[in-house]
Amino acid sequence: MWEKYSLINNSNLNEFEKKHETKMKDWYNNQFHLSGYSGSVNDPNGLVYYNNQYYIFLQSCLFSIEHHNKSWGLYTTKDFINYTYEGIVITPSCEWDKHGVFSGSAKVNKNGELEFFYTGNIKLDTINRTATTIKALVDLKKKIVTKELLFTADLTKYTGHFRDPIIFEKDNNLYMLNGAQTLDIKGILSVYKFNNNKWEFFKDIELDQNDKQKSYMVECPNYFELDGKTFIFACFEKEGPIATGSHFVKYLEVEFDKELNITSNSTLNKIDLGFDFYAPQVFDNTGNRKIMLGWLGNSKSNVFPPELTTWSNQLTVPRELFVKNNKLYQLPVKELEQLRVKTIDGKYENGTVELLANNISDKDFNIEIKSDSKSIVMKNVNKTLIIVRSNVDYADEENLPSILKFEDLKVQDIQILIDRSCMEIFINKGEHAISVRFYLKNHNQIITDLTNTQIFQLKGYEYSWNNIIFENKTK
Repeated sequence: MWEKYSLINNSNLNEFEKKHETKMKDWYNNQFHLSGYSGSVNDPNGLVYYNNQYYIFLQSCLFSIEHHNKSWGLYTTKDFINYTYEGIVITPSCEWDKHGVFSGSAKVNKNGELEFFYTGNIKLDTINRTATTIKALVDLKKKIVTKELLFTADLTKYTGHFRDPIIFEKDNNLYMLNGAQTLDIKGILSVYKFNNNKWEFFKDIELDQNDKQKSYMVECPNYFELDGKTFIFACFEKEGPIATGSHFVKYLEVEFDKELNITSNSTLNKIDLGFDFYAPQVFDNTGNRKIMLGWLGNSKSNVFPPELTTWSNQLTVPRELFVKNNKLYQLPVKELEQLRVKTIDGKYENGTVELLANNISDKDFNIEIKSDSKSIVMKNVNKTLIIVRSNVDYADEENLPSILKFEDLKVQDIQILIDRSCMEIFINKGEHAISVRFYLKNHNQIITDLTNTQIFQLKGYEYSWNNIIFENKTK
């Protein structure tokens, strides 16, 4: 019998297989959103383009629909349509990560080698914890992971909440961003610098210093450059219900001096307006094309319809980022147009459909996604976009607020990708994105009073499955 911190081994593969078979029969199992082989998933990790394919690691809890036994599963793809599930790659296996493999990132080093950096979770007792920062080398052919301890969280500066390293290079120096919580319970970015062949503390950055909603924790940071501009985004946690936006992702365009002091002419902005979005990461090593994946869920929100006994949660579709009007825009990558099977009049199959509409001019409209007896509604009323998910098969007011309102979006066009139990909405050619979970059984019709529309039947991703566990060892 497994426990929350049971180590994963080959004796568990039959159990994972049974859970996987049940998951694949579940109506709510999404067809073009990545989820785990079994159990729960959350943060995308180690996103990197390497040897002509994309690596998509994701935090995976194979035993349970809750956040237990955290490991890293891996998908690889060359086209974002056909995926190979390579198995569970990084698992809790040593004193450095025995209570969970937490999030992290990937980097192709100057020798062309693929390196992974992640947080090892160590519970000191029922309340207190600490964290380690670990580098891992992954041999996909031999199915071996080799781990090296880099450093342990400094508990004289931070609580045990210290995690999610992201590596970036500036002025020929390597830096590491970590999300952290100070001893006086404030969210902070902790910066380490690679110096004399080791990682050393460099400075703290209070990214939300001028933000009204100051955080008690910052996690899942990311750094990237696009169109000559530098961006940082991170997940900010504050007290309060999810309906107030207590756990959200914001980005900031910044400039750094040589000491990594920040100046910025902009303010923190949400990268996705929905409450079902968290922990995004941008692929490393894709040149000028910046592609982001996020968790289409939220660490504050635990949603458990009774049907979800063997799996839960999913990632967003890959989104390409671009700069327009001094803001970050995002749209589904072009490759996903290959999922379009045919144009339809609104009746669709398999719970997968896409709607495109333009020339809206911010006028009132109504869009309804229907099953035989229930529905989820999206409407623009007096220049406020409203999503109503109360008349569904599973409602949860705390974790899935039934009424979502978004003001002053000035809707000119809209693109909606709808899957079995989630959808992604893109407004004004990527100016706004909204991620939404919902539980509506057997939905098969989309009805709208918008006139300039196209509706596409979509197909799902194609998968090749490998139910295996990589060998994990220390250097």
